[in-house]
Amino acid sequence: MSPIGIIAAAITTLVVVVSIVVVAGYWRTSHAIRGDVDRLLASARPMPSAITDETLATLPPPARRYFRHAGVVGKPIPRIVRLAQRGRIRSSGEANWMALEADETYSTSPPAFVWQAFLPSRVTPIALGRDEYLDGQGSILIRLLGLVPVADEHGDELKAAGLMRYLNEAMWFPAALLGPNAVITAVDETSFRVTLSDRGDTAEALFIVDADGRLVNFRAQRYNTGTRSIETWETPVGGYRDFDGLSLPSTGSAVWKLATGDLTYIELEISSITYEY
Repeated sequence: MSPIGIIAAAITTLVVVVSIVVVAGYWRTSHAIRGDVDRLLASARPMPSAITDETLATLPPPARRYFRHAGVVGKPIPRIVRLAQRGRIRSSGEANWMALEADETYSTSPPAFVWQAFLPSRVTPIALGRDEYLDGQGSILIRLLGLVPVADEHGDELKAAGLMRYLNEAMWFPAALLGPNAVITAVDETSFRVTLSDRGDTAEALFIVDADGRLVNFRAQRYNTGTRSIETWETPVGGYRDFDGLSLPSTGSAVWKLATGDLTYIELEISSITYEY
């Protein structure tokens, strides 16, 4: 074989080996995430019976508007929620935006979620991301090419941040906020407070609604992995859509209210939501 042929064969072999390694990395990471989802599904329990007018009767007026606008009356609290998203994300105000697609699975009893992100898409994932609150623990994992850890964090701060994220994303299954582990209290005519409990921990946030009962913003104190401190966190809502007979947010963003200025770090559109009871 000529020298050029030897070089070409070596390059081909290298490409094949690298491809096999990358595919194996994706498979291992995806398999681990699938295992987390299976654990979530196995532990999910049914919630109490359907929401009624009597359920809402003692709530503060803005909370009643919110749940009525969402359309939860007459519907049960779902046991499992599956959601698909697309959007973009960045790590800082100076960083470039990166497209993403994501799938998320929730259980409502006990509170849990597993979020799997494909950056920039399912078809061409440069990185795989996983954020979860599962078995009362929170963690974040991002791997470049399914192999190289870009982020790998867990601990008490991530546990609290995960429970807060669950409380926030209950906007896509609002009946769960009427379960036995949530307490709703009055604030003023345009907002109400929700305190969610799980395994001795709590998350507390302000739900801000308009005159028709649409959720327009969510505000809380949450751990920021970038600043390593508790910061004000908001998730302003954009559009609304009908999902399985419920009027729910379809677009929105997440914003850190920092001393240096607001940082919008993710913008999302909800592609689909399905419920299992």
